[in-house]
Amino acid sequence: MAFLIDTDVLIDISRGSGAAADFVDDLNGDVFVARISAMELIIGARDRHDQNVIEQFISLFQLIELSGVIGQEAYAQAKRYSKSHGLTLADALIAATATTNDLTLVSRNEKHFRPIEGLKFLRSDYYV
Repeated sequence: MAFLIDTDVLIDISRGSGAAADFVDDLNGDVFVARISAMELIIGARDRHDQNVIEQFISLFQLIELSGVIGQEAYAQAKRYSKSHGLTLADALIAATATTNDLTLVSRNEKHFRPIEGLKFLRSDYYV
């Protein structure tokens, strides 16, 4: 099995959550990060030093780049789930990255992701 780690889990790890890091380490399979998640982390950085630390952290993972197919799938998901379930632009791109690459999305954000048809989802059960 292969996994896509959502931004919320990456944030927990980057903030020093051993429970989040252990959860990801215990996944049995390949682990990927979507380019959009890397962008969310960089945008959330406090300063250039923080950005450099985040880039080093992101480099530990295999990145999946955005593509036209991901964009089209994200658009379809946004149309279907943005109003009914609050799916955001970033979450649509993350979900589309998972579905188009046959990955299981690992996240604590069940509310937005669970309803998406065809998305394999694993709730990251750990305490921050």
